Amino acid sequence: MLKDNLNEISVISNKDANERALSLIPKIRDIKSNNKSTGTNVSSDILDLLHQEGLFRYFQPRQWGGWELDFEAWFDIPEIISRADCSTGWIVANMASHHRTLAVFDERIQTEIWNDNPNALIAAGNIYQQGSAKKVEGGVILSGLWNFCSGIEISDWSFFAFMLDDKGVKDWHQCILHKSEYEILNDWDTFGMKQTGSCSVKIDNLFVPEYKLQSFSVNRDDHTFKGIGHNRNLMYQIPTASIGGHGLAGCAIGGAQLCLDLLLEWIEKRSTSTSNMKMSDIPSIHNRLGEIASRIDAARLILRNDCIEVERLMHEYEEVSTNNKLKYKRNAAYAVKIILESVSIMQQVCGANGIYNGSPITSALMDVQACSSHIHFNQDMQFSQWGKNLLKNDFQSLTL
Repeated sequence: MLKDNLNEISVISNKDANERALSLIPKIRDIKSNNKSTGTNVSSDILDLLHQEGLFRYFQPRQWGGWELDFEAWFDIPEIISRADCSTGWIVANMASHHRTLAVFDERIQTEIWNDNPNALIAAGNIYQQGSAKKVEGGVILSGLWNFCSGIEISDWSFFAFMLDDKGVKDWHQCILHKSEYEILNDWDTFGMKQTGSCSVKIDNLFVPEYKLQSFSVNRDDHTFKGIGHNRNLMYQIPTASIGGHGLAGCAIGGAQLCLDLLLEWIEKRSTSTSNMKMSDIPSIHNRLGEIASRIDAARLILRNDCIEVERLMHEYEEVSTNNKLKYKRNAAYAVKIILESVSIMQQVCGANGIYNGSPITSALMDVQACSSHIHFNQDMQFSQWGKNLLKNDFQSLTL
């Protein structure tokens, strides 16, 4: 039965939410081990578990049955769920982020969606340059082709980012649309993160009314979020463009933890093929395990600390400096860098036994590799723009 009691949901703490997520790890692992699905979406059994525990709602406003948790949940819950399955953690992170986004939109569209179904899932096409719109009376005319719309097939609604041309003035905008208004392209065929269902979406010359639109040019002097007069929790104003990668990086970290858990189970049962020596007795294996675990722990601590810090800064100053915004982007890339190092070491420990497609370790490793390819974790971009701003103090962006 869905946990729908709004009074119960409103008093959930971060600790309670984490315990709910932890309780699902063995259940999700069991479903995954017994269902070798080749589909491109998280299974209905797993989705039902997540709905039953309310874990899609952790950033949803309390008035709509959500939890409005402290911002550290942005990292914690996807990281925990990814210890069972990286694709599932990725979907949880995306849905939670999109509920948080809807909270800053016009109250009319919040009511339209959540009054009808507080369990509604919302996907997104987040690349502004992939959509374009012209201002018309009462709204805009939108067209575009968006890649990587995670969870689009299991969602009733989706955000789409686009560049708005208003009499020659460019503005970064997002809109939200019902699934009946866009075309999903069945093009998700990948070596990892296979069940995120991150298909492309096409829209041609669609009228979108004003109440479904929101500007994200946050550094313009006249910028406002339509929903913050009603949703006053400062958590909703934490700059997603700067720290949005942390929940997704949590999936890579949780996925690496899953790899390590599976590796430990394998090592404890195995002897080497050539010497018949127990792997658990080999000193170099002990050393490698230390290298792996220390990287996972370090990445987890760095990003969790960022999430706690950014919320504290919002409560103290109601803003986050450019240097801190770039620091968070830098840290997400660095955390995933050391996670990839841990994954590389695990592949070495597995040796030739780690190349079989049927191995659960191989599947988990491929998920982490795929997760790490997100633009948030591009080291060349994130390291260099932080370093340049440190020296020049000249970084400019309308959306960061």
